[in-house]
Amino acid sequence: MASNELIGKTLTVRQLFTGHKYSLAYYQREYAWTKAEVAELMDDLTSRFLNEYSEDHERTQVGNYNNYFLGPIVTSQANGSRFLVDGQQRLTTLTLLLMHLHHLSENKDGADLKPLIRSEKYGKYTFNINVPEREEVMTAILKKKDFDTNKKSSSVSKIYHRFNDIVDEFPEKLMDKPLPYFIDWLLERVLLVEISTSDQSMALEIFETMNDRGLSLSSTDMLKSFLLSKASDPLYIKEANERWRKRIAELVGLDKDTESEFFKVWLRSKYADSIRARKRNAKQGDFDIIGTAFHRWVRDNRKKIGLYHPNDYQNFINKDFEKMSIRYMQLIKASNIITPGLEHVFYNSKIGVTLQYLPIMAAVTPDDDEQTFHTKTRLVASYLNIFIARRMVNYNNFGYSTIVYNIFNLAKGIRNLESHQISEILMDRVSGLPSFNRINYFGLHMRNGWNIRYLLARMISWIEEECGRENRFFEYVERNRKDPYEVEHIWANFFERYEDAFQDKYDFARHRNRFGGLLLLPKSFNASFGAKPYEEKLDHYRAQTNLLAQSFHPLTYKHNPRFRDFIARTGLPFKPYPDGFSKHDMGERQDLYRQICERVWDPDRLLAVE
Repeated sequence: MASNELIGKTLTVRQLFTGHKYSLAYYQREYAWTKAEVAELMDDLTSRFLNEYSEDHERTQVGNYNNYFLGPIVTSQANGSRFLVDGQQRLTTLTLLLMHLHHLSENKDGADLKPLIRSEKYGKYTFNINVPEREEVMTAILKKKDFDTNKKSSSVSKIYHRFNDIVDEFPEKLMDKPLPYFIDWLLERVLLVEISTSDQSMALEIFETMNDRGLSLSSTDMLKSFLLSKASDPLYIKEANERWRKRIAELVGLDKDTESEFFKVWLRSKYADSIRARKRNAKQGDFDIIGTAFHRWVRDNRKKIGLYHPNDYQNFINKDFEKMSIRYMQLIKASNIITPGLEHVFYNSKIGVTLQYLPIMAAVTPDDDEQTFHTKTRLVASYLNIFIARRMVNYNNFGYSTIVYNIFNLAKGIRNLESHQISEILMDRVSGLPSFNRINYFGLHMRNGWNIRYLLARMISWIEEECGRENRFFEYVERNRKDPYEVEHIWANFFERYEDAFQDKYDFARHRNRFGGLLLLPKSFNASFGAKPYEEKLDHYRAQTNLLAQSFHPLTYKHNPRFRDFIARTGLPFKPYPDGFSKHDMGERQDLYRQICERVWDPDRLLAVE
């Protein structure tokens, strides 16, 4: 290859990772994908596969399925190494998906995925995307071990969290029989184009060209050009262009992808009428097309939007775009910092409900004043919070692909309605949700630790607010604080201490993991006292700052009048356990947690329309 020669070739995922190891150039070190980006990729991949798959197919027929193009990557050769110049976000995410598929298919018939993830070279095993900083977290994921992200870099933390997002987003309908078919399709029918060079300066130039927004038109740029081309007033065009540039700069200032996400959410929430069904040969709907090329969708659906005359285009920018972009930025800010009246936007963000903006933006209109905006947002965000909490305790998945139809239909149902109409619809919908009654069977298992942590954090912060304390929810869920809170078992993992009450170790473990036997306590507490008997931990529970832990100790009821008033006011069956914590006591505590959940996620909050 000449020093300045460019070579382009099409590769399958299998070819991409077979016999190749990739290092990262210095300007490509960070892994930065969000949960929303992983969710969209997973939805695209799985829906494209299901569009082809049929239960009566033989596996060999996968070779005839349509290809899916995942985009270009750029590589360079230097000092005997292959460097990823552009595309590491996708390749890292693909590696995480391959690890999850490896876990699912291990010891079953099908492709051996491990060599595509980690392979031997010169007598040493390394990951095929070879970044020393990531070795520890990637090894933990591959070996199915927990990994503590505290004090880790942003890239390392995001890799671990995005893997867990993939696990959550992976649809159950691909398990069992379809799984090897999906693996075959991913390896053989998903394509990327590799552009390679041995010239490092040319590699950097390609990277800058592909990532410099000034050198390539985005969907946002093309949408602006189309809208302004339809306006007739030169003065308006100049003013609209300045307005557009100012607002886009503000959106990008929040995050580099915020402006494109805004247009997708706005157009989907207000104008999309259809969404692709997850079945074979299903056609793309408005929702899907907007997600890939929203500028083209606007051009092809201008009448649906109400764009007939030059004045319509002017109003679309001056009023609709202007007002709705401001509302979207308010929602983004409320998802990052607890905002009075919009707390549930923050709560939903913390549990990864990336779809929450869709129904909120559907309900909000450009004509809504600040109070109406707050009321509608509070109603919709509160409903979604109840929706997710009830799914959690009933062991129902709430990943993107699982709930996207539900959320899209909700958005259509409340689009542009008045607050009281939205309230009525949400109250009707919440009555059809699974209740908290099944919480008696709810507990900790391998994959729901974060859900348990979130539920306990909400319960504790609600109790403390009711008792006149500040809302410390963020403190309870923040993973990167000096001494992060963790889920703590009240019973230590010693079967011999409780064997008289249980049939066997399995029965003990099942009860030990029940929701009522769990607390949220600082990591240092678990390290110091986690293995001790309950009786030795009791005084230390009272020394904690959160009332749910303190409530085990009798002195909490004597020296805390606000807590006693709270119990009298709510009728919640709090009681101390000074002499021990038995199997029967665990059942009482489980019922207490159920009743707390019913108060925290009370549907009556959806009735209050200001």
